[in-house]
Amino acid sequence: MTAMLSRSDEYLHDPLFQAVLQVAEAEERREQQMRILSGLAQGSPARVYAEHVLSEIDRTIVLSRMHQELIESLLAE
Repeated sequence: MTAMLSRSDEYLHDPLFQAVLQVAEAEERREQQMRILSGLAQGSPARVYAEHVLSEIDRTIVLSRMHQELIESLLAE
């Protein structure tokens, strides 16, 4: 017996949808981190660490966008 996939289940198995979602979630985390940074004192250990986290989030966004672009190019072939 074959189970029918619901529309939401179809999206879970769609690599392009997942890539777009990953970019959106990383961008949201970046915005949250920027809000945290705005409340921290310049030069404080907490701010230095928060800036490090922000740089890692930025790196994740770049990689996620590259992944999305790769999937888009593969699907276009």
